Amino acid sequence: MENITSIRTPLILIVDDNPKNLQVLGNYLQLEGYLVEFAINGESALDWIRKIKFDLILLDIMMPGMDGFEVCKNIKNDPLNQESPVIFLTAKVDTESIVNAFDLGAVDYVIKPFNQKELIARVKTQIEIERGRDEIAKNLKEIEFKNELITSSIRYAHAIQAAVLKASLAGSDFFPEMFYFIQPRNIVSGDFYWFHKIKNKIFASVFDCTGHGIPGAFMSMLGVTLLNETVIREKITEPDLILNRLREKIIEALGQKGNTWDVKDGMDGSIISYDLANRKLVYSGAFNPVYLIRNNKIIELRGDRMTLSYQDNISDFSRQEIQTKPNDLVYLFTDGYVDQFGGEKKKKFRSAQFKEVLLRNHKYALAVQKEMLLNTYLSWKGIEDQVDDITVVGLKL
Repeated sequence: MENITSIRTPLILIVDDNPKNLQVLGNYLQLEGYLVEFAINGESALDWIRKIKFDLILLDIMMPGMDGFEVCKNIKNDPLNQESPVIFLTAKVDTESIVNAFDLGAVDYVIKPFNQKELIARVKTQIEIERGRDEIAKNLKEIEFKNELITSSIRYAHAIQAAVLKASLAGSDFFPEMFYFIQPRNIVSGDFYWFHKIKNKIFASVFDCTGHGIPGAFMSMLGVTLLNETVIREKITEPDLILNRLREKIIEALGQKGNTWDVKDGMDGSIISYDLANRKLVYSGAFNPVYLIRNNKIIELRGDRMTLSYQDNISDFSRQEIQTKPNDLVYLFTDGYVDQFGGEKKKKFRSAQFKEVLLRNHKYALAVQKEMLLNTYLSWKGIEDQVDDITVVGLKL
């Protein structure tokens, strides 16, 4: 913010057809430290205003040719000068003139003969208001500039996040059909999906990190990195063991020891391994379930009620196995879809309704199902704000 010594001296234009009035008023204002210019008629005033930006205009009404009302109207119709404050300084005391002056955009109306101290006080008030307005405009421009820089950086982060997630899709083409539907609440997401293939075994997972936006995105990138370390480098390939090891790594990475001041972040998620040779699916989950649709029914595989972060009474994650059949459909998802508020009663979508949508649409191609899920979500949400990141992955076995 500018200090007082760098603030520009205010420049005031006095418009009056009486030279003595110009001289007297000019002297008053100059003694107060203001810079002053003079105009003896409306045409001269508008010439000044086209050339110079004034901090305040003191305007007489009764002048030959163009009167003060017409001058004010011209000023307020000029996009470059319409914010310039105008004080009418006139002998006209009738109500109609006063109302007309304010209707034209004047900020004040002073009647001649005026009291010097009162006039100076009114002038100072308007100058301070103008300075405040200019400072606000300057600050808004600075905020807009910084916001553009921040938004640009976040969009670049989104591009990086998208590239990282896309890289994990290598191997996903081993499924006959699939879709991934990800709808961040902000530009970047705290949700992420992860795929990998080792020999005849395909891994698919969806995780929901604590937080949204940038904090959630940091956690998601940490999650992808730790999954790659666990499965690819350490060669841990059983879903329950993957979650156990992933939890250990998150606790270690965030320095969580059960203290009140610890970082509380973590993630929930679900992971499956699918053996192409024997068609066996193994699932483990941290809160998040997985749905399998077969013969027009949903089989729900429920996860453990434990998160991937430090908590008291930590135990190992469990695993569930299921022998799949051709054309089984598997859906992994975070809770963003079912927790979205909307509909006529502004309530959550909820799991029961989500299951109904999946069952109603499951015979369509998965690419079509994705569009149906999106359309259902947008219709439900309506004008409500999105409450969470959303990720849904659909797979055909």
